[in-house]
Amino acid sequence: MPATQLAIGPSNYAGQATAWARAVQRHLDIDAWSFSGVPLRGGGFSFDIDRLIPKLSFRNPALHGARTRRFLRGVTHVALDGFKSFHRWDRHATFPSDARAIADSGKQVALIAHGSDVREPAAHLARDPWSYFAAGDDTWRRTMTEQTARNRAFADEAGWPVFYSTPDLAFDLPNGEWLPVVVDVDAWASDAPLLERERPLVVHVPSQRNPPIKGTHLIVPVLQDLHDQGVIEFVAPSSMPHSALRELVRTCDVVVDQLLFGSYGVAAVEALAAGRVAVGRLSPEVAGLMEEAPEFLEATPETLREVISSVQDRRDELRAVAQRGVAFARRWHDGAVSAERLRGYLS
Repeated sequence: MPATQLAIGPSNYAGQATAWARAVQRHLDIDAWSFSGVPLRGGGFSFDIDRLIPKLSFRNPALHGARTRRFLRGVTHVALDGFKSFHRWDRHATFPSDARAIADSGKQVALIAHGSDVREPAAHLARDPWSYFAAGDDTWRRTMTEQTARNRAFADEAGWPVFYSTPDLAFDLPNGEWLPVVVDVDAWASDAPLLERERPLVVHVPSQRNPPIKGTHLIVPVLQDLHDQGVIEFVAPSSMPHSALRELVRTCDVVVDQLLFGSYGVAAVEALAAGRVAVGRLSPEVAGLMEEAPEFLEATPETLREVISSVQDRRDELRAVAQRGVAFARRWHDGAVSAERLRGYLS
């Protein structure tokens, strides 16, 4: 029987395919690597990937099968993240048939959802008064409704193991299992002083999507106004390497993550791991799904100005909160829990 070898891809959102592969290697001693068929785009953050496949190498439809088999030679398990094919031009439409072809070739296939690929707009709007789905137009919501319904139906039909990266997706994939996002907690650890500046340094990493899932269009005007008033120093980084972003987060005071999501992802965990004050919004419904919930400085679009303005008078309290955040990141997001969640699938 061949030794277990795992390939994870192709979406690698926020570098998570690579991070999960590293966690499997480290904690389960199983060979694992990440892949993507998406060319790295300039002008944004880029993330490590083990094997990047040029789309042109799969352009001839007659060669898809042979080239996929060659690419996955020696692999026993393939975890497909993001519900997208890695070698077709129409990556959504062909995903089910491409995924089944991989399974038919003898690979053990699993599915990993990241969020917008399966999150149901109407259900999110119903349970979250600040849902980002309210920020988009009807055409976008209709498209997302149809696309996520197809992906959820495929996850049910396929009968394969299903995982999801953010805890709120338990509502959308009740038969799946939470696979916590993974960050290198040691690499994000910081001994930089916290909340010792007269004007706290506040960072918000802008949403890269339209509509902005994090609520960037609501966050930036408030932070910029507080900056102009001399209350805070505000930085909104973009178009910088992820390594440069890490240094900025490790030396700032406050990271404003999101207001419209009601859950949390990689950026929030990175802020927690760096021992910074993380501003976000975890809905009570999502917190109730978790064995242990992270401790954010909670804010909504209505309270963000007040919350940020209060930071200067809560320094000691928030330093203690930040230290608890480091411990939470290490307990849940250093890769050990994620590898353990994959153990059953890989065995």
